[in-house]
Amino acid sequence: MKRTTAIRIGLLALVVIVMGGLAYAANRTDAKDDKTASGKTTPVKAKSGLPVERVVIQGEDFDLEVAANDANIQRGLSNRPEIAPKTGMLFVFPSGNDRGFWMINCLIDMDIAYLAPDGTVVSVFSMKKEAPKSESESENQYRNRLKRYPSGPGIQFVIETPAGTNDALKIKPGVKIAIDRSKMAGYLRSEASSRN
Repeated sequence: MKRTTAIRIGLLALVVIVMGGLAYAANRTDAKDDKTASGKTTPVKAKSGLPVERVVIQGEDFDLEVAANDANIQRGLSNRPEIAPKTGMLFVFPSGNDRGFWMINCLIDMDIAYLAPDGTVVSVFSMKKEAPKSESESENQYRNRLKRYPSGPGIQFVIETPAGTNDALKIKPGVKIAIDRSKMAGYLRSEASSRN
């Protein structure tokens, strides 16, 4: 009787381990491990259709949508009622330059960090939502009244995150954020080739 009970317990334990492993494999979301038949990593896409990159900011993982063409950069996070915690947008430009963002058609407050090509934070702002365009305003009047948030020189990357992120994580000028520059260059090449 003892031997039969031991075998049953052993088999039960094996079944539990196998089922747990299968459940883990079915539910995991780490895109770095998801491979297609060709061996390439399967890209993760947001509901917006934009690719998502995991970026570590001050030791915290953020899943950022990548905007690497004019249309996506101009749209940004406008018309969104919320930005989930530890998400946001990474704007990618071909080279470092002066940049300026505004809160056109933005429904919520958000934080912004302007980065040099090496990932060094140059400037940060807490951007406040603006009153929506009124019926009596022209599009030009609306745009002209919006506050601008200037970057300073040499900006190649911009990160927008939920309001309060910059303060909570002590994101300020001089902080380094690791950006995979070769991968970002790939997004820019992909956008350029899709226009041709």
